[in-house]
Amino acid sequence: MYVTIESLFCSYCDEVAEIFLRLIDTILLASDENELRQGIENLKTKVLFDDYFVYGFGAHHFLVHQRKVSDPTQQFRNRLLKAEF
Repeated sequence: MYVTIESLFCSYCDEVAEIFLRLIDTILLASDENELRQGIENLKTKVLFDDYFVYGFGAHHFLVHQRKVSDPTQQFRNRLLKAEF
């Protein structure tokens, strides 16, 4: 996996910082798309991933945006990271 952090991470609480580090670990430990998908599903069962982040899979990449603390239905304009597989 090739990970590019594309914008600043907003660490507005300890929980979001811990989840972000777990996300990076999950991405880096995955060897292919299937392992990454399984890792993300596993991460979602252990922490409140969807409360802080919005994500999606493309044909050859995984994208993550961070949700706004002021309005969790919105996300920051710039993408947080991109992982290519």
